[in-house]
Amino acid sequence: MHTISFEGHDISYDAKALKSWKVQKKLARGGADAYDAVDVILCGKSDDVAEMLGDDADKMTALLVTLGSLSGDSKN
Repeated sequence: MHTISFEGHDISYDAKALKSWKVQKKLARGGADAYDAVDVILCGKSDDVAEMLGDDADKMTALLVTLGSLSGDSKN
């Protein structure tokens, strides 16, 4: 588990899940599968993270994009 500071909050995430083929397939499928994948990436705390970010879907998307950009060099 790793932590990133985003929008003034420390958010835990699973770097291995970001690189997981199974998780990526769930994200690509969309719908409920995508929400399950986000929950895996955010260590089972996706609803808590969304609440911290003001229940703002755009901020959640920005967080996932940021995490995705980190996955290429995740040595943390």
